[in-house]
Order: sequence, then structure tokens, then C-alpha cells
Amino acid sequence: MIEQIKNAVLNKLKNDEIRLNHTLGVYETALKLAKHYHLDIDKIAIASLFHDYAKNDTIEQYKSVLTEDEIINYEAFPVMYHALSAAKQIEKDFNVHDEDIISSIKSHIWGKPHMNMYEKVIFVSDYAEPNRIFFDPNQIFELALKDIDLAVLKCMSLTLAYLDRQNIEPNIEQLEAYHYYMEVNSGKTQ
Repeated sequence: MIEQIKNAVLNKLKNDEIRLNHTLGVYETALKLAKHYHLDIDKIAIASLFHDYAKNDTIEQYKSVLTEDEIINYEAFPVMYHALSAAKQIEKDFNVHDEDIISSIKSHIWGKPHMNMYEKVIFVSDYAEPNRIFFDPNQIFELALKDIDLAVLKCMSLTLAYLDRQNIEPNIEQLEAYHYYMEVNSGKTQ
């Protein structure tokens, strides 16, 4: 099934080289972290390949698969639409219902409190993949090998700093996740 999913991703993103390279970078990075943390490689492979599957879809395409509540809840934060849509598409198109995979795809945008290791690995890999240019992805990857929770917090901090520079208010869920991982990492040093 992983090859079918990989082929679907390759086909869908074939005209967006940057997104395709990013997705493959997340895939490779996530596999390394999964091996390091002794996670199920197949679950990580599927979630990492599919995390941005719907990234280039239109608002109309998102709305065709999302619930009315999801559309309304994230109307001011449409970046969430692609994660929620991808999670629904993998369930529908590939009959994947594993909660570790689904929740990892859904939470890869800004994380959430109490993430499991699958969610953390996908979240961090989205930042730590080598094609990132706005920060040092290798630094995040090395931190993730030592302490995944510190790496999660670092990624969240980078996003919040970016939003602040752009004068964009973060979503309340994003702030809740950040404050949760601030508490989890209280007293730690990077």
C-alpha cells in the first residue's frame, strides 16, 4: 500500500517540484526519526507522504470533503484545510483508518497538546527536512534526536515568531499547543 500512496503523491505533486521535494524530504526525515524512536515505519511512511497531499487543492475541493463545522472553525485559518482534507482523502481513497496516521496528518500544521510520538515525528519532520531554507533544519533534526519535545517546542516557536513578524494572530489551538509544550519542557535546556 505504501507504494500505491507514494505513486499517488508523486502523480498529484508532479507539477509542483518544490512541494514534491518537501514531501519527499519530510518522508526521509520522518523515517530516520521513526527508526531512532522505534516507531512503526509503515505508519510514519504513510503519514509523511500524505501530510501535504491536499496542499494545492482549491477551497472548493476542501469544502467538498470537510464538514460544515470544520469549514467554519478554520475559516480564519484556511491553512488547516489541507491537513484535514488530506486525512479524509487517505481514509476514503486508501481505506486507511489508523488513528496514529490520521491524527499525524491532521496535527502537522501547528501541533496540539499531548501529541503521541507519531504526531511529534511528523510535526518535527515538516520543519527538519533538508529542503527548508528559512531556518536550520539540521539543527532541529539533531535536537529531535536528543529530545523530541524540545524539537516540537522549537518548531512551534519558529512558527509563532514568523506569525508575529507578519502581524498575524495565531489560532487559539496553536497557542494552547505552544503553552503545553512550554510546560512539558520547563526547566530543560537546548
